Amino acid sequence: METDWRKAISGHLETKVFEALEDPRWEWRTISALSRASGLDHEGIRRILRKYPVLVRQSAVPAPSGEDLYTLQSRYFDRQSLFEKVWTSVSSSSSST
Repeated sequence: METDWRKAISGHLETKVFEALEDPRWEWRTISALSRASGLDHEGIRRILRKYPVLVRQSAVPAPSGEDLYTLQSRYFDRQSLFEKVWTSVSSSSSST
């Protein structure tokens, strides 16, 4: 499973969204923030995020504004503790059998 968005994304508009998700100033981004950064409307952002569920992670907790938050799956995984990584690996492999 490829989680490096640079290897999976080739479209100009999609690249803008993923560059905004990768911006080191922000851990999580809202649809509104991604829209401002990329120039795409909210529905265009949602369409791109839904197209690449392996690359994007939605937060279980919304922003203070109530908006959903998103980050790169690779960034989320990199920040997990060793225990969380092992648990994620074990639980996803056992649920797929």
